[in-house]
Amino acid sequence: MASVEVLCVADIHIGRRPSRLPDRFDPADFSPRTIWADLAESAVTQGVDAVVVAGDLVDQENRYAEAFGAVESVATRLAEAGIPLIAVAGNHDADVLPDLAEAIDNLQLLGRDGSWERTALTDVEGEPNLHVDGWSFPGRYYHENPLDAYDLADEGVPRLGVVHADVSGEDRYAPVAVDDLATSGHSAWVLGHLHVPGLRHENPPVLYPGSLQPLDPSETGGHGAWLVSVETDGTIETEPLRSATLQYKEVVVSTDPDQGFHDIVDATHEQLRETATKCGSETELLAVTVTVSGRTDADTDLRSRRGELEQIELTDGGTAVRVIDVTVDTKPSIDLAARAGDDDPVGYLAGLLRALDDDEPLDPYRDVIEAAHTSVRETHDSNAYRELKSHDETYTRPTEAETKEVLRRQARQLVDAFVEQQGVPADE
Repeated sequence: MASVEVLCVADIHIGRRPSRLPDRFDPADFSPRTIWADLAESAVTQGVDAVVVAGDLVDQENRYAEAFGAVESVATRLAEAGIPLIAVAGNHDADVLPDLAEAIDNLQLLGRDGSWERTALTDVEGEPNLHVDGWSFPGRYYHENPLDAYDLADEGVPRLGVVHADVSGEDRYAPVAVDDLATSGHSAWVLGHLHVPGLRHENPPVLYPGSLQPLDPSETGGHGAWLVSVETDGTIETEPLRSATLQYKEVVVSTDPDQGFHDIVDATHEQLRETATKCGSETELLAVTVTVSGRTDADTDLRSRRGELEQIELTDGGTAVRVIDVTVDTKPSIDLAARAGDDDPVGYLAGLLRALDDDEPLDPYRDVIEAAHTSVRETHDSNAYRELKSHDETYTRPTEAETKEVLRRQARQLVDAFVEQQGVPADE
């Protein structure tokens, strides 16, 4: 049996745009539709035997008209190279992908209406060398395990299972257990739905290719297609191709007490450049969320000049690096543990901060927390917020956890002010 190579993708969501891109970058240039078009050329160049899509090729918001041209052009390019395009429907495109498959040649949909269906990849003599078993979402939600309905026979040919399903425990999106997949007798599984790429089981491989192009800052790290190879000896190899042109990253910049604002800017530049060097050559834009943490004398300066940190940008090779958000999570450069309980304002605030961080009992500060919570809620119940509440169905009154975060920020600012005014000793 000759080896078989399958280019596997999932969760393309044609029609969506990546969120939180910096100004001067057109979201259309980094859209899943653009990366999907590039995929055809990659498949032809590598000479793969098939392209497999594990669901959510199309985003539900865009429906038939917007997706037709994008899917048809890729299907046509692959057909010209003799490469079949095989897909299953996910929860987002359950109602549109069947119609696209009816209208577009070389787009083969497996498992309509929640049934299992098989297609065969064949060698030069026409003999099957890989069976592809697929199941498609019949609607927006599916609460049963798709494997419970699996009824295809093992014909002695390696089998690749393709399904849009959830191994995380969520019961609305075809819940499956990794152990059930691993013991099904298939050579490998390719799954859609979870956007975090990676293997959930090694042997046999249970693979989530993840989103082809990341769609929001929570989808960090490298994304793209995966190559699944069924070798002549029956072993399976998987390789991430990291073809996405956009990466989101979270970077933590640690500070020292004696660092000033400019020192922290320099440290951020250094951290960003180091992060950029780890990206592949295909990454055109690295969009970074920065968290500044640690103790520093520049705590107040950092908070007031956070916007300046968001303007940091650099270019490393062919990768543009841009900061899209900054969180200042620094603490004043005093020893809160040593000062907590002192009979002065700093001592009281130090104790409150430690209590809010669960380092000391909260009971001594319960009255001030309850008073703050009442005040915050009264403010949000005032007429000033009436317009907001009338237009936002998701609006809710502040929780106690949110009040504690307000107290934490205010207490830190007060402590920092006392540090500047009274010369409170810094950490050693």
